[in-house]
Amino acid sequence: MAPEAIRTRFARVAFAVLATVATAAPAHALRLVNYNIMFYPSVNVSGRNPYFRQVMGPLGADIVIVQELGSAAGVDSFRTNVLNVIEPGMWSSYPYTGGPDSNNGCFYKTSKVTPLGSWFWLPPDNLRHVNVYRFRPVGYTAIPEFRIYSLHLKAGSAGTDENRRLTDAISIRDSMNNVPLGAHCILTGDFNSYKSTDLAVQKFLESQTDNDGRLYDPKNAIGPWQDNPTFAPIHTQCPSTTAYRPSGSYSGGGLDDRFDLFLPTYNMNDGQGLDLLANTYIPVGNDGLHMNLSVTSPPISPADTAYARALWMASDHLPIRVDIQLPALIALAPAPINFGSVIVGGPATENLSVTNIATPPADALDYSMAAPAGFSAPGGSFAQSAGAAPAIQAIAMSTATSGVKGGTLNVTSDDPDHLVSAVALSGTVLDHAQASLDSLVVLTSQTLDFGTQAAGSFSPLLARVHDRGWNTLQARLAVTDAAITGGDGRFSIAGGFSPVTVAGTAASFQVQFDDTGATPDLAYDATLTFTSADEPLSGAAPQPDLVINLTAHPAAGTTGTEIVIPTALRFYAPRPNPMTNEAWFGFDLPRAAPVTLDIFDLAGRRVARLVSGERGAGHYETRWAGTHDGGGRVKAGLYFARFATPGFSRVERVVRLP
Repeated sequence: MAPEAIRTRFARVAFAVLATVATAAPAHALRLVNYNIMFYPSVNVSGRNPYFRQVMGPLGADIVIVQELGSAAGVDSFRTNVLNVIEPGMWSSYPYTGGPDSNNGCFYKTSKVTPLGSWFWLPPDNLRHVNVYRFRPVGYTAIPEFRIYSLHLKAGSAGTDENRRLTDAISIRDSMNNVPLGAHCILTGDFNSYKSTDLAVQKFLESQTDNDGRLYDPKNAIGPWQDNPTFAPIHTQCPSTTAYRPSGSYSGGGLDDRFDLFLPTYNMNDGQGLDLLANTYIPVGNDGLHMNLSVTSPPISPADTAYARALWMASDHLPIRVDIQLPALIALAPAPINFGSVIVGGPATENLSVTNIATPPADALDYSMAAPAGFSAPGGSFAQSAGAAPAIQAIAMSTATSGVKGGTLNVTSDDPDHLVSAVALSGTVLDHAQASLDSLVVLTSQTLDFGTQAAGSFSPLLARVHDRGWNTLQARLAVTDAAITGGDGRFSIAGGFSPVTVAGTAASFQVQFDDTGATPDLAYDATLTFTSADEPLSGAAPQPDLVINLTAHPAAGTTGTEIVIPTALRFYAPRPNPMTNEAWFGFDLPRAAPVTLDIFDLAGRRVARLVSGERGAGHYETRWAGTHDGGGRVKAGLYFARFATPGFSRVERVVRLP
């Protein structure tokens, strides 16, 4: 390949790598940046701050750990003149602690993390402080805290330097072995180590009897790091080949060492909850093509020159960046779930929306559901990615029997704040309505007899529709239609029919007979049919039609002839009695009134209803064919006919012969 082609390919690679830094950061759960900002603020702080702003701006950091921060004034300057210029009002910081030599600083967004305190100690070499910063992500309460340890170990490649680093590492590892149960830790900073076999690095990575503080290298970089092309993409020191620039005195030599590291504890690599995402771990601005070169040296795209120069001018280290995966967060809707009212046998299903509302990238929400008796939920285990559309789970209520239903659906998940989420379930299952013309028994047919009346003397009669036996656990009856057939169109419902819903009180309809122009001495017969069903709920079903036979008999005679209206209530004895096939019952009404005429057996059970409803004033004759309400013939024996109207009741015996 020609040199020009090589330079072009390198330029494209450099542009691709640096472009990811120089543009807006993607959405992330929690982003950690570590940066040795060198001699801050003692060397040219006003000249370097603009470069630090240019470096930090596109990184999208939520927590920033720095080394070589020399004073409380330096903390204030970096927070005020760098971070809060980039994102005004977003950044806070832990107080400066430590001595004058190359100490640590910690900055964080209060919108992303809650600080839980910090401390520091001076390791046995009495050189540089180690700081520990404790946090909990905003939006979580039960999640174990995570801790960030910041260090700056002794520089130098001599055996004495390596031993001093080991001494500090032993102190740090002992501290990390004593973290609270479940705490997650990240060790970061300037390790000044030249190889993975450096004694300090090995101390951090080794297995011990107490392994709470054992660390691992997300890059799994085994071998000598210095001047090794294999590890060129993870070198962090130095971005310049010159040892001195206006921004300060640097080590120079170009990118050739991996001094800056993230080393997390093993519980940040288990695929669950709080985890370090190794694929997001990058040395910012290192494209792997600049070993022993300045980051501003070719190959580099002109578009990235400004960012590379900012790295070159700001410090003699590159920042390193990594994203932290947060645990899942469950959201359930609706909660509670009310199925409302359903009729026995009808479907009763409500959708439960399950969402992982943690900010991506976050742990998948693993959950399962356990429904109480009388309810059901999908079985098995489910996983819901953060940022994915809600999962819809069908929760069902049993409608096999009527009653008020209730219970708790338990959703078990790996959301540390909601290991078990309780969703209250409730609903009511109703029995079907019972359409009837009687309030006590199911009666689907009866007769309204307007009697024999002179012209202009017919009074309206009432037809009543009941939801027999209605109570709060029975559906209401929806009466949807009333149709009258026959009778020469002379029968009608006063005011017309309007649909009505019946519960504890009957629906009354005033039925009238129009005798205008009617033929005298001619019986007019019609049928009134009520159509009804359960109220419109899940499981609703049609009810049997209620049929009322209507009859009216205009009296014979010339104009002016009057019909004699009875002057007293009277119930006549049945005839013939004993009866063989049928018997007739007569009664007189001096005025319109509701009437019932029932047949009872010796045990007091009603076997037939002959009359029920309003009757106008007049004389009436009613036939009993010796049948019960179901239509079958009754047995031979003694029966009782009971006639009742307000203020009057009579009982007559009647014998049915074989």
